[in-house]
Amino acid sequence: MKKIRILLGMLLTLFMFLPVYAQGNFGVLGGWNLANASIDPDQGLDWKTRKVYGFGVVLDYSVTDFVTLHLEPMLLGKGPKAKEGEKKVVFRLTYVEIPVMFKYIIGTNTIKPYLMAGPTIGFLQDAKLKVTTGGDSEWDDMKDDLKSIDFGFGFGAGLDLPIGNNSIFVEARYSLGLMNIADSAEGPYADVKTRGIQIFAGITFPMDM
Repeated sequence: MKKIRILLGMLLTLFMFLPVYAQGNFGVLGGWNLANASIDPDQGLDWKTRKVYGFGVVLDYSVTDFVTLHLEPMLLGKGPKAKEGEKKVVFRLTYVEIPVMFKYIIGTNTIKPYLMAGPTIGFLQDAKLKVTTGGDSEWDDMKDDLKSIDFGFGFGAGLDLPIGNNSIFVEARYSLGLMNIADSAEGPYADVKTRGIQIFAGITFPMDM
């Protein structure tokens, strides 16, 4: 049921923007998020990145010959991990993330490099925390301890390669969470801001409506 709600949310986002960007491109993308976070207090732990998935759809609209509005509604994993002696901590967060990127295309060659930047908004779907201190452990639900929305800013670069009327692309960006997603300042993790280096590849097709 939860996966159905996620899929419906992504489809709703798609159809909200489809009439506006009917003269642009539509496609799919997938890749990895090297997820980390700024956590205060850090509990004496050295927080490390955790490689998690990301996949979704792409909507492109050419504003000018060199500027494109690039939307990527996706299902995205977040959350870091840490280890100190026998103690291990893992945050496992899942969001429906909507990056809204402005792409600036460099040059007019067949392979088109581009720069991109823009805001991101994420809607929390699932949140688990696992603390291991040498023995067995279980995932604890912490969704009620986090805000339902994560807002941030992303910037990066990519390459676009036309193949006939279609295009394939690869891109990498840094996503910086701008808000504290912890719901209360009284818990063990009072201030949590997400971070991530995201690497994606995808393909787009022209929309003719």
